Amino acid sequence: MVLDRGSLKRESKALLKTAQVSPYLFTLVLLAIMFVINGISDYVQMDDEFAYVYSLRFDMDLSFLALHRAFPAFAVWFVSIVCTLLGVVLNVGASLYHLGIRRGEEMPFVTLFDGFAFVGKIILLYVVQVIFISLWTLLLVIPGIVAAYRYRFAMLNLCENPEIGVMEALNMSKAQTLGFKWQLFVLDLSFIGWNILVGLTLGILDIWVAPYIAQSNIAFFQEIKKIKGVGFFPPRPEDDDQFRPHDPFGEDNW
Repeated sequence: MVLDRGSLKRESKALLKTAQVSPYLFTLVLLAIMFVINGISDYVQMDDEFAYVYSLRFDMDLSFLALHRAFPAFAVWFVSIVCTLLGVVLNVGASLYHLGIRRGEEMPFVTLFDGFAFVGKIILLYVVQVIFISLWTLLLVIPGIVAAYRYRFAMLNLCENPEIGVMEALNMSKAQTLGFKWQLFVLDLSFIGWNILVGLTLGILDIWVAPYIAQSNIAFFQEIKKIKGVGFFPPRPEDDDQFRPHDPFGEDNW
């Protein structure tokens, strides 16, 4: 089945206007925090020669260079990993925000930090996902790209129900994306022009582009869930729970 990409993208753009908390201000806060995190990561990883040139260019005293040299190798490695994982968790918070918008809920700025409520599973899922994709990439680049699309919805599945396991989230994504990987690839290609403009504006335009891309991706996610019958769905009126889980890998389906 071919999804109406244009319609879903227009719907996503219109949906952003209904958000009670501005998605653009939300993204600005996220980008500002990520700028600091990436700056710290870049600082500890730069070599001494570059740090010296950097300190001269921005008229910094030698304490900047001395502090940089004080970092042992293991500290550089540790700080870099922590910064990467912080970015992953914050981006999960952004996904929770956009999922909430689609449900018509008021999502405050603090939603950005909601991922820390299940940070262990987020990190574990991220690590397993990276391992799987890396192993496929060792064969050839194309299998690695296919694997990336295969597990594309894993984190969204975990966001919708943090109670599920890491492998369950991955298996759901695998079932959801079966037959839709090419359409997801084309969806990404449709944003190339916007991404070029983001680069030309030194990332400033990302304040508006990132929410649009995020909502479009979630629109595909929700539509594919309906088609496949795999995932978590809004509750029926008689249900009290926020989500009604439908686990295609549960015992009832064996």
